[in-house]
Amino acid sequence: MRTRVTFDGSDLTALARVSDLRTSVLARDVRCEDVPGRDGSVFTGATLRPRTITLTLTLVGVGMEQRRERARELARILNVDGPRALCLSVDGGRYYMAVPSTDDVARIRPTADSFDVEFTVPDPVARGEERTLTVPSGGSVTFDVGGTYPTRPRIAAAAAANGSGGFWRLRLEDGSYLLATIPSGVASAPVAADCEARTLRVNNFVALLVPDADWLVLEPGTHTLEMTGTGAATVTFEERWL
Repeated sequence: MRTRVTFDGSDLTALARVSDLRTSVLARDVRCEDVPGRDGSVFTGATLRPRTITLTLTLVGVGMEQRRERARELARILNVDGPRALCLSVDGGRYYMAVPSTDDVARIRPTADSFDVEFTVPDPVARGEERTLTVPSGGSVTFDVGGTYPTRPRIAAAAAANGSGGFWRLRLEDGSYLLATIPSGVASAPVAADCEARTLRVNNFVALLVPDADWLVLEPGTHTLEMTGTGAATVTFEERWL
Protein backbone atom coordinates (compact mmCIF):
# COMPACT_ATOMS: atom_id res chain seq x y z
CA MET A 1 0.00 0.00 0.00
CA ARG A 2 1.32 3.43 -0.94
CA THR A 3 2.11 5.69 2.01
CA ARG A 4 0.31 9.03 1.83
CA VAL A 5 1.79 12.06 3.60
CA THR A 6 0.14 15.44 4.07
CA PHE A 7 1.87 18.44 5.60
CA ASP A 8 0.19 21.73 6.48
CA GLY A 9 -2.81 20.67 4.39
CA SER A 10 -0.77 19.81 1.26
CA ASP A 11 -0.49 16.28 -0.12
CA LEU A 12 3.25 15.62 -0.53
CA THR A 13 2.50 12.31 -2.25
CA ALA A 14 0.81 14.17 -5.10
CA LEU A 15 4.29 15.44 -5.97
CA ALA A 16 6.59 12.61 -4.89
CA ARG A 17 6.74 8.96 -3.84
CA VAL A 18 7.40 8.35 -0.13
CA SER A 19 9.75 5.61 1.05
CA ASP A 20 12.08 4.65 3.89
CA LEU A 21 9.88 6.09 6.63
CA ARG A 22 11.76 6.17 9.94
CA THR A 23 10.60 7.23 13.41
CA SER A 24 11.20 6.28 17.02
CA VAL A 25 8.65 4.23 18.96
CA LEU A 26 9.25 5.93 22.31
CA ALA A 27 12.06 8.46 22.66
CA ARG A 28 12.72 9.08 26.36
CA ASP A 29 15.33 10.84 28.46
CA VAL A 30 16.00 8.86 31.64
CA ARG A 31 17.67 10.81 34.45
CA CYS A 32 19.79 9.17 37.14
CA GLU A 33 22.07 10.51 39.88
CA ASP A 34 25.24 8.90 41.22
CA VAL A 35 25.27 8.46 44.98
CA PRO A 36 28.67 8.23 46.73
CA GLY A 37 29.24 4.78 48.17
CA ARG A 38 26.35 3.19 46.32
CA ASP A 39 26.51 0.85 43.34
CA GLY A 40 24.81 2.03 40.20
CA SER A 41 22.71 5.19 40.35
CA VAL A 42 19.33 6.45 41.59
CA PHE A 43 16.50 7.00 39.12
CA THR A 44 15.25 10.62 39.34
CA GLY A 45 12.80 10.84 36.46
CA ALA A 46 12.04 10.35 32.78
CA THR A 47 10.55 12.60 30.10
CA LEU A 48 9.67 12.21 26.44
CA ARG A 49 12.13 13.74 23.99
CA PRO A 50 11.04 15.50 20.81
CA ARG A 51 10.30 12.92 18.13
CA THR A 52 12.09 12.80 14.77
CA ILE A 53 10.32 11.53 11.64
CA THR A 54 12.43 11.03 8.52
CA LEU A 55 11.29 9.99 5.07
CA THR A 56 12.59 9.91 1.51
CA LEU A 57 10.74 11.76 -1.24
CA THR A 58 11.37 10.65 -4.82
CA LEU A 59 10.27 12.64 -7.87
CA VAL A 60 9.60 10.26 -10.74
CA GLY A 61 7.90 9.98 -14.10
CA VAL A 62 8.59 13.45 -15.50
CA GLY A 63 11.47 15.19 -17.24
CA MET A 64 14.29 16.79 -15.30
CA GLU A 65 12.92 20.31 -15.73
CA GLN A 66 9.50 19.26 -14.48
CA ARG A 67 11.09 17.44 -11.54
CA ARG A 68 12.93 20.59 -10.55
CA GLU A 69 9.62 22.49 -10.60
CA ARG A 70 8.11 19.85 -8.33
CA ALA A 71 11.13 20.13 -6.03
CA ARG A 72 10.57 23.89 -5.79
CA GLU A 73 6.90 23.31 -4.97
CA LEU A 74 7.87 20.85 -2.23
CA ALA A 75 10.34 23.40 -0.86
CA ARG A 76 7.57 26.01 -0.78
CA ILE A 77 5.27 23.68 1.16
CA LEU A 78 7.99 22.73 3.64
CA ASN A 79 9.14 26.32 4.20
CA VAL A 80 7.15 27.07 7.37
CA ASP A 81 7.92 29.21 10.39
CA GLY A 82 6.63 26.79 13.03
CA PRO A 83 5.09 23.35 13.62
CA ARG A 84 2.34 22.32 11.23
CA ALA A 85 0.15 19.22 10.99
CA LEU A 86 2.00 16.18 9.60
CA CYS A 87 -0.27 13.22 8.82
CA LEU A 88 1.00 9.80 7.74
CA SER A 89 -1.53 7.35 6.33
CA VAL A 90 0.09 4.55 8.37
CA ASP A 91 -1.06 6.33 11.56
CA GLY A 92 -4.76 5.91 10.85
CA GLY A 93 -5.70 9.58 10.69
CA ARG A 94 -3.65 10.75 13.68
CA TYR A 95 -1.18 13.55 13.17
CA TYR A 96 1.84 15.30 14.68
CA MET A 97 2.66 18.99 14.91
CA ALA A 98 6.02 19.01 13.11
CA VAL A 99 8.53 21.30 11.43
CA PRO A 100 11.07 20.31 8.73
CA SER A 101 14.53 20.61 10.23
CA THR A 102 17.06 19.04 7.88
CA ASP A 103 19.53 20.25 5.27
CA ASP A 104 18.62 17.73 2.61
CA VAL A 105 21.00 16.64 -0.13
CA ALA A 106 19.20 15.76 -3.34
CA ARG A 107 20.24 12.67 -5.31
CA ILE A 108 19.87 13.71 -8.94
CA ARG A 109 19.60 10.89 -11.49
CA PRO A 110 18.55 10.75 -15.14
CA THR A 111 15.09 9.33 -14.36
CA ALA A 112 14.40 10.32 -10.75
CA ASP A 113 15.42 12.77 -8.05
CA SER A 114 15.20 11.88 -4.37
CA PHE A 115 16.02 13.52 -1.06
CA ASP A 116 15.47 12.96 2.64
CA VAL A 117 13.28 15.21 4.74
CA GLU A 118 13.59 15.19 8.52
CA PHE A 119 10.74 16.51 10.66
CA THR A 120 11.20 17.53 14.28
CA VAL A 121 8.12 17.00 16.45
CA PRO A 122 8.53 19.16 19.59
CA ASP A 123 5.40 17.62 21.15
CA PRO A 124 6.16 13.93 20.52
CA VAL A 125 2.63 12.62 21.14
CA ALA A 126 0.26 12.22 18.20
CA ARG A 127 -3.11 13.94 18.11
CA GLY A 128 -6.21 11.99 17.20
CA GLU A 129 -9.96 12.50 17.01
CA GLU A 130 -11.36 15.75 18.40
CA ARG A 131 -14.34 15.23 20.66
CA THR A 132 -16.89 17.68 22.06
CA LEU A 133 -19.29 17.17 24.94
CA THR A 134 -21.64 19.35 26.98
CA VAL A 135 -21.83 19.69 30.75
CA PRO A 136 -25.47 20.66 31.38
CA SER A 137 -26.22 23.77 33.43
CA GLY A 138 -25.71 22.87 37.09
CA GLY A 139 -25.35 19.18 36.21
CA SER A 140 -22.77 16.55 35.31
CA VAL A 141 -21.70 14.36 32.41
CA THR A 142 -19.84 11.04 32.24
CA PHE A 143 -17.70 10.32 29.19
CA ASP A 144 -14.82 8.21 27.87
CA VAL A 145 -11.42 9.49 26.74
CA GLY A 146 -9.62 7.35 24.18
CA GLY A 147 -5.94 7.26 23.33
CA THR A 148 -2.88 6.23 25.32
CA TYR A 149 -1.75 9.59 26.74
CA PRO A 150 -3.40 12.35 28.82
CA THR A 151 -5.09 15.25 27.07
CA ARG A 152 -5.98 18.78 28.23
CA PRO A 153 -9.39 20.16 27.26
CA ARG A 154 -10.72 23.52 26.13
CA ILE A 155 -13.79 24.76 27.99
CA ALA A 156 -16.33 27.39 26.97
CA ALA A 157 -19.46 28.56 28.76
CA ALA A 158 -21.42 31.38 27.14
CA ALA A 159 -23.36 32.40 30.25
CA ALA A 160 -21.74 31.08 33.44
CA ALA A 161 -23.20 32.15 36.79
CA ASN A 162 -21.87 31.65 40.32
CA GLY A 163 -23.36 28.95 42.52
CA SER A 164 -24.18 29.23 46.23
CA GLY A 165 -20.47 29.17 47.11
CA GLY A 166 -19.84 32.31 45.08
CA PHE A 167 -18.05 30.64 42.17
CA TRP A 168 -18.54 28.68 38.93
CA ARG A 169 -16.64 25.38 38.88
CA LEU A 170 -16.08 22.22 36.86
CA ARG A 171 -14.85 19.34 39.01
CA LEU A 172 -13.44 15.97 37.93
CA GLU A 173 -14.14 12.78 39.85
CA ASP A 174 -10.54 12.77 41.16
CA GLY A 175 -11.17 16.06 42.99
CA SER A 176 -9.28 18.37 40.64
CA TYR A 177 -11.24 21.35 39.40
CA LEU A 178 -11.21 24.51 37.32
CA LEU A 179 -12.85 27.50 38.96
CA ALA A 180 -13.91 30.97 37.85
CA THR A 181 -15.56 33.75 39.82
CA ILE A 182 -18.17 35.79 37.97
CA PRO A 183 -17.78 39.48 38.95
CA SER A 184 -20.27 40.89 41.42
CA GLY A 185 -23.10 42.78 39.81
CA VAL A 186 -22.94 40.55 36.71
CA ALA A 187 -25.71 37.95 36.47
CA SER A 188 -23.77 35.74 34.05
CA ALA A 189 -20.67 36.03 31.92
CA PRO A 190 -18.72 34.04 29.33
CA VAL A 191 -15.93 31.79 30.59
CA ALA A 192 -13.24 30.35 28.29
CA ALA A 193 -10.37 28.15 29.46
CA ASP A 194 -7.64 26.40 27.48
CA CYS A 195 -6.04 23.85 29.79
CA GLU A 196 -3.20 23.12 27.35
CA ALA A 197 -2.28 26.77 26.79
CA ARG A 198 -3.10 27.52 30.46
CA THR A 199 -5.25 30.52 29.75
CA LEU A 200 -8.49 31.61 31.40
CA ARG A 201 -10.84 34.44 30.43
CA VAL A 202 -13.83 35.51 32.52
CA ASN A 203 -16.29 38.08 31.16
CA ASN A 204 -13.82 38.54 28.24
CA PHE A 205 -10.96 39.53 30.58
CA VAL A 206 -7.83 37.50 31.37
CA ALA A 207 -8.14 35.88 34.82
CA LEU A 208 -5.91 33.83 37.13
CA LEU A 209 -6.77 30.48 38.68
CA VAL A 210 -7.26 30.50 42.43
CA PRO A 211 -4.41 28.68 44.25
CA ASP A 212 -6.38 25.49 44.94
CA ALA A 213 -7.67 25.10 41.38
CA ASP A 214 -5.74 23.59 38.47
CA TRP A 215 -5.87 23.05 34.72
CA LEU A 216 -7.85 19.90 34.01
CA VAL A 217 -6.04 16.80 32.74
CA LEU A 218 -8.03 13.95 31.18
CA GLU A 219 -6.31 10.56 31.42
CA PRO A 220 -7.47 7.82 29.04
CA GLY A 221 -10.52 6.16 30.55
CA THR A 222 -13.91 7.12 31.99
CA HIS A 223 -14.48 10.49 33.67
CA THR A 224 -17.24 12.55 35.22
CA LEU A 225 -17.35 16.36 35.14
CA GLU A 226 -19.68 18.06 37.62
CA MET A 227 -20.66 21.73 37.55
CA THR A 228 -21.17 24.07 40.49
CA GLY A 229 -23.19 27.10 39.42
CA THR A 230 -25.16 27.38 36.20
CA GLY A 231 -24.48 27.90 32.51
CA ALA A 232 -23.94 24.93 30.19
CA ALA A 233 -20.30 24.36 29.22
CA THR A 234 -18.82 22.89 26.06
CA VAL A 235 -15.71 20.75 26.61
CA THR A 236 -13.48 19.94 23.63
CA PHE A 237 -10.42 17.69 23.62
CA GLU A 238 -8.25 15.68 21.25
CA GLU A 239 -7.31 12.08 21.91
CA ARG A 240 -3.56 11.71 22.31
CA TRP A 241 -1.50 8.68 21.21
CA LEU A 242 2.06 7.61 21.95
